[in-house]
Amino acid sequence: MQRVSVYIPEDTRKRINFIAKAKSKAESEIIRNALEEGLERIYPKSASAQALLDFSKKAEKIPTPPGSPTDVSVNHDYYAWGGKKKKHD
Repeated sequence: MQRVSVYIPEDTRKRINFIAKAKSKAESEIIRNALEEGLERIYPKSASAQALLDFSKKAEKIPTPPGSPTDVSVNHDYYAWGGKKKKHD
């Protein structure tokens, strides 16, 4: 995690402190949660970006068949159309 310093009004600080004590949680956790929820409401992820993230999570769960090449990203032309393989490290 990154450390960030911000100036907040005194009443906001008191409110954070009160909520943290009431929930028996650290002030930093209360602040992080509030920021995440606030950012999501104000700047929601676009539907296409969310769809892409969901798709990538599903793709990660697909097992790789045994014997599959490990250099497809480098040699995609070779696997798609034939020709020579590129060397990769």
